[in-house]
Amino acid sequence: MHENRRHVLREFDQMLSEFDRFFEGVSGSGRLISTRQQYTWSPPTDVYETDEYAVVQIDIAGMQQEDFRVLFSDGTLTVSGTRRDPSDKLAYQRLEIAYGDFVTQVHVPWAVAEARIEAKYDRGFLFVILPKQRAEQTHIPVRIVDTE
Repeated sequence: MHENRRHVLREFDQMLSEFDRFFEGVSGSGRLISTRQQYTWSPPTDVYETDEYAVVQIDIAGMQQEDFRVLFSDGTLTVSGTRRDPSDKLAYQRLEIAYGDFVTQVHVPWAVAEARIEAKYDRGFLFVILPKQRAEQTHIPVRIVDTE
């Protein structure tokens, strides 16, 4: 790791320590921010729906298929992985592109046909297509009770 990046991470660690001390003093309950062990970030994410699908679109360029973990459980879609910096930089003049571990979660409030969920990666966007589960109508016969 280059010295410039180490310097940025040291400053970030120091800032997190100050946040921890602040929140300890305010709440008395200890650390509320616990990213010190592992830096995770969340990529920009859009969620939209059509009549048949909910679509989660994640802006995450520079990835390969094996870099993603996509899970759906108990109505929550979780997408995580690691974006690696492909080059060895001598010094940063500007550092805005996030690298490292990421995670984003989306709660889906309707029934999903889990067996038909698809994930596609196209031109820097990951699309997770969540087919809506159609509610089946159940015909319930009415029985007339003779009370005489």
